[in-house]
Amino acid sequence: MDNIRKVAVISGTPVDTQMGVDFIEKKNSEATEGAVIFDARYCPVSEDCDAQIRFQYTDDDGKRAAMDALFDPEIAAGTRDFFIYCNSLSGAFGFDAYAMSKSAESGEDIRVYTPLQVYRAMGEKYARVGVIAANNISAHGIEEAFMATNPDVYVIGTGNMAIVRAIEDGVAPGEIVDSFGLEKMAAYMEACGVEAIVLGCTHFPYFKEELAKVTDLPLIDPADEMYRAMLDY
Repeated sequence: MDNIRKVAVISGTPVDTQMGVDFIEKKNSEATEGAVIFDARYCPVSEDCDAQIRFQYTDDDGKRAAMDALFDPEIAAGTRDFFIYCNSLSGAFGFDAYAMSKSAESGEDIRVYTPLQVYRAMGEKYARVGVIAANNISAHGIEEAFMATNPDVYVIGTGNMAIVRAIEDGVAPGEIVDSFGLEKMAAYMEACGVEAIVLGCTHFPYFKEELAKVTDLPLIDPADEMYRAMLDY
């Protein structure tokens, strides 16, 4: 069918990659008749959280080789859309420049969608923003993205890989909010004048509903904007 497009869902671990696939498939189920349907293809970078952290701190040549191993077979299979469902991964590798190089190399229009693109686009909307990230590579990348369009933005961020591991272990969302002090963290950010909290890890929508119960601050999940950008292409 002409309205089916392949999209490679690339994320750090099998768990968040599957979350990304599930996200795309949920959007497919909500699509109106005749709308584009995405064939979501499962492409994890690493086998677990520890391996993903090591990957993010490796050198640029190693990162590019790992990306080539994912992108090249997908491009050969006809995939042109690449959905980077991972904040820390998108902060650790230059996907925008990489997409341009892959387009030139393959002669095809290779399109990459990342959370950092969303943050750049919304940078001017906020004077102060809070960030909950998986690690400080991610928090740094998110801050840079906001500051790319608003050098005066004030970002209060935190990185905690232990939350990611708890999600991968299946700890209940309410227990995560309680045991990691996320209500207190949100209260601290609110006291500092932030206008919204970025869920700066694609694992974190897992507890979004529970966190929303304990704070009035808007919670920003970039996945919807990434999907809209892909749909609008």
